[in-house]
Amino acid sequence: MNTKSSNLRINVKHKLSGNTYMLLVMFVCCFTTACTALSGSEDNKLRIPQSPLLRSIERKSGLIAYVGIDGNIYTMDQAGKNVVQLTSDATTSDEQVLYYTHVTWAPNGNQIAYVSYTGSNTQTMEAHLYVSDATGTNKNEVFASDRMIPIFLYWAPNSKSLAFLATQTDGNSGILRLSLLDGKEPMILDSGQPLFWAWAPSSKRLLIHSNGSDYDSRLSYLYLGETIVEESLSIIPASFQAPAFSPNGDEIMYVGTTENEGSAITTLNRLDNQSKSLTAVKGQVAFEYSPTGKHVAYIDSYSSSDSWISGALSVMETQGENPQTLASIDDNIIGFFWSPDGEKIAYFKSVVAQEEIDGVIEQFSYLELHVLSIIDGTSNNLFSFAPSELFAALLPYIDQYQRTFTIWSPDSQYLALSAYTEQGPAIVVAQAESNFEPRILEFGMLPVWSWK
Repeated sequence: MNTKSSNLRINVKHKLSGNTYMLLVMFVCCFTTACTALSGSEDNKLRIPQSPLLRSIERKSGLIAYVGIDGNIYTMDQAGKNVVQLTSDATTSDEQVLYYTHVTWAPNGNQIAYVSYTGSNTQTMEAHLYVSDATGTNKNEVFASDRMIPIFLYWAPNSKSLAFLATQTDGNSGILRLSLLDGKEPMILDSGQPLFWAWAPSSKRLLIHSNGSDYDSRLSYLYLGETIVEESLSIIPASFQAPAFSPNGDEIMYVGTTENEGSAITTLNRLDNQSKSLTAVKGQVAFEYSPTGKHVAYIDSYSSSDSWISGALSVMETQGENPQTLASIDDNIIGFFWSPDGEKIAYFKSVVAQEEIDGVIEQFSYLELHVLSIIDGTSNNLFSFAPSELFAALLPYIDQYQRTFTIWSPDSQYLALSAYTEQGPAIVVAQAESNFEPRILEFGMLPVWSWK
């Protein structure tokens, strides 16, 4: 595989401190960010593009919603222009926090959902789930509780309902709820720990994977109608998190056990109930169909006991009697996103480095953003960065999160993410072809590009 590397680095000397962000990441995993400059052969500061005129003349695609450093929700275009403030009452003092997060675009691009957390500590935390128009108008409170905290939002493909996972403040059980956006209390669909699911393209059913690979793990369909009907599948799940429907809805994908007690990525055709083993895997696995359904990308973790899905990234065909592997990157990959056109994959390589500070050797981690072309197999290293806490917290569950948000622009030309700079976390946009330097748009904690 041919690789073109960039020596661009983001200089990291500032990290938010104090109690302000303690509540913001209370439900997510920690990620070690670099607090010193990353090494590079040239100037390693994040640079503005060569021409300030570029952002004005390039074709705009969709909108970027993001969590600002003030805790409010904003939208803007990829030039950092036409900024719209959706919320305005966030506060992040040491005594009281009101902070918005979990920004999620509806597939039609016309609506947006988000959650507010408010309280002075974890015992007094309240959560409110809102849905509004993309401009912030027609804002409706969908759910509110001081005992159940929404931690993951997932729109139905038809944009007419919103499923969300909530966790109890006094326990660890996950409760799956569904809001029909009709003003009524969201109905309870299922529970489990952990609990992952996929929407069928028809929006009429869910595929549930509950309780991991334990003895009581299960895969089942939930049919949505006047009553909720569960159909259990006679499948013994192996070590994976989120199942998947193919884009046309004809088959599902999961990791199952094999006759020799191994594990394999497997598809099950819903029309003839025939299963097909695509490839054997060894550890915890994260996978996703390409938007066309012709390929699948997956990370096979080094160990089934890893809390992070970190390992080799592979891309293979899904069709035919003997599906072929098109690319394999045997490296420390911890997450990926398909481009909307299905021709590229953005993936993150985790890098651990050491640096001597005041005579003490300190270890820190950062990420490299690469883009893999499915067409010719080349991979470009766009730049390295230390992610914001909110973005890093998604990575252990990237197989589930990549189905509800994307870092890609709708035209598959640009990527948005949040990276630490000398002034704090910033929203950065990079061109997938890496012809221009990445540029800082605004300061913020988490960008989410609209699907359209």
